[in-house]
Amino acid sequence: MRRFLQILSGAHPEVLERCETDRRKFQGIGGAVLTTGVLAAVSMTFALHSMLGVPLAVAVPASLAWGLAILSLDRWLVGSMQAGEPRRWLIAMPRILMAVLLGFAISTPLVLQIFKPEIDAQTSQIKQRHADEFAARQQAGASGADIEKLRAEVTSLEKVVSSGGDDPLDPARDPRISALTAERDAEQVQADKSYKEWRCQLYGGEGCPKKGNGPLAQGSEAAYTKSKDRVDELNRQIEKRKKQLSDASSGAKATRLAIAKQALPQARDRLSTAVDQQRRLQDAFAEENLRSSGLLLRLQALDEVADRDVTLRVAHVLLMLLFLLIECLPVAVKLMQRPGNYERLYPLVMDHEFRQARTDLVTPGQTGDGTTGIQRIWARQERPARVTPVPVAVPAQAPAAGTMPYPPGDPEGSYGTLADDALRDMPDGQTTTWVARPEDPADGRVGEFELLADEN
Repeated sequence: MRRFLQILSGAHPEVLERCETDRRKFQGIGGAVLTTGVLAAVSMTFALHSMLGVPLAVAVPASLAWGLAILSLDRWLVGSMQAGEPRRWLIAMPRILMAVLLGFAISTPLVLQIFKPEIDAQTSQIKQRHADEFAARQQAGASGADIEKLRAEVTSLEKVVSSGGDDPLDPARDPRISALTAERDAEQVQADKSYKEWRCQLYGGEGCPKKGNGPLAQGSEAAYTKSKDRVDELNRQIEKRKKQLSDASSGAKATRLAIAKQALPQARDRLSTAVDQQRRLQDAFAEENLRSSGLLLRLQALDEVADRDVTLRVAHVLLMLLFLLIECLPVAVKLMQRPGNYERLYPLVMDHEFRQARTDLVTPGQTGDGTTGIQRIWARQERPARVTPVPVAVPAQAPAAGTMPYPPGDPEGSYGTLADDALRDMPDGQTTTWVARPEDPADGRVGEFELLADEN
């Protein structure tokens, strides 16, 4: 378990093995990362099962995957920051913002689950309010107005039938009068249009042709006269129909009774159709309203309850901050901790890996088997014959302009550095012996020892 927590902390196990005093610190960071992952999984389970109605067989695997994702993300957040980095707070601001967003996303379902009884009660009130508002909109809308009109028409026709024609029919609800009125209104619009054209052609004006009683003016006058005559005829028919509906004579009563008996079944059918359509809409809304229990509805219920109850609002804020603090704890701990041995050793290990990788690469001066010329000379078993150097005076020469004092093909001197590193890492196969130095009064050194290489 300790090893697992160390891995969750984002630390390199091979480096942490050398820093025994820092293990507990990184185990604590790993525990914080594990806690956030567990909370994320539990929160997602509540969100999927309680709020969205997802079965547990589906919600649990999805929640575990979400928890692993949050755990991996938190591990990356803490592992990408080093305690000893300069300006680490400035560099960590995007990571802190990400941690805060994750904290809100994870803590919200947990808070909703804690206040579930209060939220359920408020949710019922919200649903009832939505149902009342929908019914009011239907009554005030076009469908409600049509139903009220049809009900009044059916009531009027039933009175006429029940009275044997004594009660007059309402002209406003008579279909014949309604049709005549609609036709008259359309004809009146055409008459007004023809009259304006006629006046424009007679007297001229903006947008009008040359004024005068020409063919255009005469045509417009004829159209106006025709429409006006039709309007007058329709008005006479409407008045005649109204008298027929309200006449107290026996013939008028019989006519009204026949009209009412003929129109009543049709009016009832239209009313029944409109009422059924309205009822279907209400049933569909009621079913959807009853079934709805999503996250937005529960958040709305929590806000409304908190607005009425100050104690609940304070508890809500404190719980949200608590879960948010837990979610941000790994990043906060990593930022606030002081550098330890791990932070001091980690750069050295990274530098060693870099040097080792650089040495393993094929560089200028290497042979076909991957070794440098210096390595091959160092690995030779035979000892070359000792050669006594002959002093030769060589005048010092400055390098030519535009050249660098490095071997060809190595303009930056990297080969020399690699060779130096290789020499430092090679084992020393030369045997040496400590030899007592004879007294030499000339240089003033007496009784010293000197390390000399063996001759064979």
